[in-house]
Amino acid sequence: MDNLYPVMMKMKGKRVVIVGGGQIALRKAKGLEESGADITIISPNIHKELLQLPNIKWEKKEFEAEDIKEAQLIFAATNIKTVNEYVCQCATESQWINDTSNSENSNFITPAVVRREKFVLSVSTSGASPILAKKIKKELEERYDDHMVEMLEDYERRREKR
Repeated sequence: MDNLYPVMMKMKGKRVVIVGGGQIALRKAKGLEESGADITIISPNIHKELLQLPNIKWEKKEFEAEDIKEAQLIFAATNIKTVNEYVCQCATESQWINDTSNSENSNFITPAVVRREKFVLSVSTSGASPILAKKIKKELEERYDDHMVEMLEDYERRREKR
């Protein structure tokens, strides 16, 4: 994969399509829902926890190219590589696409994230080893607990007084 540029994006109101309804789709949807994105899941079947997310729209169907026409951010997150590849082929140059089964088909990847309110750490191996990124994430979660929220709030107050 090419050298990547890390960025955090304001997703409120942005159209996101997740093709697939399993565990990976659930993980992506949970993080995106917190950001206020407009999320649609395209899948004939769906993880039961996805049904509990209030701001998710589910289209119970097989993927069609038209499904991502208006999307700004797309996740191909099925357990069928050929479907994921097809989703990527249907994306335009101006759309952000992530094939969760093959980072080479993607023009972005998502890092492992530790979130404590406004305090956010992200870890990436640039797609080389998601397992290692998860291991490092776990270590960071243990090291940077909720005390970081208090510390950040204190620094934020000091900054506002300047």
